[in-house]
Amino acid sequence: MDPAQPYTVHYHENNQEVAIAGSLRPRDADDFGPVREVLVRVAAAIKGTLYLNLKRLRYCNHRAFVELARFLEHCRREHPELRLKLVISSVIPWAPIRFGYLTELFPNAIVEQYDRAFYPGQGVIENDQLIPVLRTQTNIVWDHERELLRKHGLRPGMRVADICCGIGDFAVLLHKEFKPEVIVAVDHSRPFLQYAIQVAKEFGINDIEYQYGDAANLLLASNTFDFVTSRLSLQVFDQPELIMRELLRICKPGGRVYLTNEMMSHNYGYPRHESVSWTYAQTMKMFATLGMDLSIGPKMYSLLTDLGFEDVSMEQIGITNANTVVEDFARVIESWEEYITGELSTATGQPQAIVDRLKAGFKDHVYAIRSRRGFAIWPIFVASGRKPAPTRESPTR
Repeated sequence: MDPAQPYTVHYHENNQEVAIAGSLRPRDADDFGPVREVLVRVAAAIKGTLYLNLKRLRYCNHRAFVELARFLEHCRREHPELRLKLVISSVIPWAPIRFGYLTELFPNAIVEQYDRAFYPGQGVIENDQLIPVLRTQTNIVWDHERELLRKHGLRPGMRVADICCGIGDFAVLLHKEFKPEVIVAVDHSRPFLQYAIQVAKEFGINDIEYQYGDAANLLLASNTFDFVTSRLSLQVFDQPELIMRELLRICKPGGRVYLTNEMMSHNYGYPRHESVSWTYAQTMKMFATLGMDLSIGPKMYSLLTDLGFEDVSMEQIGITNANTVVEDFARVIESWEEYITGELSTATGQPQAIVDRLKAGFKDHVYAIRSRRGFAIWPIFVASGRKPAPTRESPTR
């Protein structure tokens, strides 16, 4: 492989786990030697199950895949009682298909796609049907958020990571407004990233680094970024604490992690508020069946505090028809109606009567927004915390 060895291989004895991370691109069988040596040694030394953790593997070429298959054949022949569990991520193109093939060849091998279990709503969230919704939302939230970013510590020239960047429009706005030294944007949706790269190219922006990756296992170095953002994202994951730990890890000591999330249960519109309230309560139930908490916003203070962040700051953006262009606000709700009564309702098996009632409720929310005597609100919570400096260990006596 590359003499710089762009990968690591570690054996964790307590877990009977070999973890391989980075880029695994051997030129030939001999080049794979250091990895094979660890695998063969561990397989001979343990009993029960050997875990092969590939969650942080960014690249795996055909030669590496062949060599891993040969290792499984070695185990089948030399250690027939040994079970192997390969934990993979869809970050590697075609990984679920290619590694899944190994289970057909080696009955004692199990392949688990880590991010399939972690993102139960992945198919609903990570597709291009959601792009118009996200685009419309950014258009009205940015005007309220740009000054809050300054208040929460973002300054020109910083190293910035935008995790769960979605369609990338926020990264583009950050690039234009704050001119960071470095900005890396990561998302788990290929359609979103393709759209983001296309938009950046059209705007003549070439220095945003877009990465396909798993927010709970980022391929980014620890203690690297001055300002780490994750906007309207924790709410769509069933284990947000795993992502929070990664945001903490990649942030520099003294840097800040900045979060925004909704409280959908408090979306409101008057008149016709009964219909509006039922609609969002029902929508939250539908998202909850996919492991999503669309009212996680107020919980962010606790999430940051429990992880040890200092100087935690939290406030609310109230998007209303009194502080936002009415037609822009109405378009956001109309985009929600289309997505929730279509894609989400289909994914969660809603009967037609529920779909019809949802459509009526969203229309009632739009009515409240446009009405001369109406009031409507969409609450978004903003929170950030500073990563503490490492504590000095007491001198050894």
